[in-house]
Formats: sequence, structure tokens, C-alpha cells
Amino acid sequence: MTEEPSEVDSDRRFRLETLCDVVQAELAAAGLPVAPGRLSTGAVVSVDLPDLRGVLIDWREHAILLDAGQEAWADDPHREGEECAAFSQLMSAIGEAMAEAIRKILTAAGLEVSGTDNDYAPHELLVTRRVAPSVWSVRRDAQFTRRHDSMRAAWSARNAAECPNPDCETHHSRHQRDLSS
Repeated sequence: MTEEPSEVDSDRRFRLETLCDVVQAELAAAGLPVAPGRLSTGAVVSVDLPDLRGVLIDWREHAILLDAGQEAWADDPHREGEECAAFSQLMSAIGEAMAEAIRKILTAAGLEVSGTDNDYAPHELLVTRRVAPSVWSVRRDAQFTRRHDSMRAAWSARNAAECPNPDCETHHSRHQRDLSS
């Protein structure tokens, strides 16, 4: 029996949305402003829809710079003047620098990153998978597990101490009963 294409797409999309969350967390941990969606400022992270190739990342400059650039381009509709060239050069330099920084951050965090070859977004990146977990997330997860285990042990000990029945399977483990014998 073969899976329906919609089931495969749904599963793939879920995995990519999870990867999208990982990418956002890694960039935020590095200190970059991260924004889901297309109309934001900073690192814009989204699932590649409808192709589902991976997670797309692009850099969006602040509205102050974008507005000034659009005003310059409106004043020079053929974009032949020095001011338009300066804005184009500045935005291209920012895009290159941020793409390189983001690529380095995500690669160091254990993600597979490549360019998209998108002519309309020349600095856009594509994350296709996690190769290894990042150091900070491994530490955080281990710390969470230690705290959870410690709390569980404390609650178990408290419940066992308060339980009047020493043969109670719920509050007294076999190991605890063997130790007390």
C-alpha cells in the first residue's frame, strides 16, 4: 500500500516546520533578530512552500533603510544616478554580509546550509537538515532532564515517606523495599 501524496507532503511539511523552529532558535541564540514570515525585519525564516525543499532564510533590512532606498529609486525611476547606485551597493553588501554570517552560525550549530540561486533573493539561504545538535541545546536538554529526574525522585521519596503501606507498589519501589529490609 502506498502513501497518498498529501500524507507525504503533510509529514514533510511538519518536519520542515520543526526544522524552521530549530533554525529560528539557533539564530536567536546567536543574538540575531528573528522574524517568521515575509514582511519582517531581521532574519526572516520560513518553510519553502510549496516546494518543501527545506527552510528558507533571508535578511530584511530595517524600514528606515528600505524607505530611504525606495524614495531614492522613486526620484530616479531609471536608477541611473549615483544615489541609486549607492543604495544598491549598500543593500547588496548588507545582504552578502548577513548571508555569510547566518551561514556560518547555522553551520556551526550543526545544520546543512546552501544557497538557493534565487535571482529575486540573491542572498537567500536554504537549510535542508540538522547534521548534529548544537552545543547549547544539548546542554539545555541535559539540564532539563537532570532537573526533571531530580524533581521526580524528590516527589517519589516524599510520597513514599507519607505512604502508610510499605508494600504499596505505587509509592515504594522494589529497590526501596529491599534496602529497608
